Amino acid sequence: MHDILEVRDLAIKEMPLEEKYDRLLDEHYLGLATDYVILKEQGLVDKSLDLWVKVQKKMLPGSLGMAAFKLLKAISPGRAFKQVTDQLVYTMQNELPLSNMEVTYVSDREANVTNKNCPILKRMRDVVEKVDLDVDPKFICEYHTKYLPELLDEFGIEVSCKLEENGCVFTGKLK
Repeated sequence: MHDILEVRDLAIKEMPLEEKYDRLLDEHYLGLATDYVILKEQGLVDKSLDLWVKVQKKMLPGSLGMAAFKLLKAISPGRAFKQVTDQLVYTMQNELPLSNMEVTYVSDREANVTNKNCPILKRMRDVVEKVDLDVDPKFICEYHTKYLPELLDEFGIEVSCKLEENGCVFTGKLK
């Protein structure tokens, strides 16, 4: 029994956190891409997106503070809009580095969030190419252009999106 325990000490090292993150992100994007291919073949993309929006709306009160927002919006609409915009950009950093985002406030009730040289799109392109998956990597952009407007509508914010070659521009306006 002792011989087996001694052999257990192999030359395997702890995987660095950054490598774990990179591998998990690739797996996440590969899962999204393969799911999208199947959903598209079955004609279920819209149904899947509708479910995603429904689930995300249930997360809103905890993630963005719906009750506090409504109160603040009644007192100071511009400040409330800025708070939601800033929180959204902060949250987007789970997949997009802040250095790839630019926030421009047109007024206290309108803002543009520009995603330049989008690493999500680049990584999705790399992943689908690596596994030779027949899917346009911009499908990931289509997901965001559908669910973000529906999600922010809960806050009385109208959102439009313009896709670009390597990124996108979201425009939010407080209703």
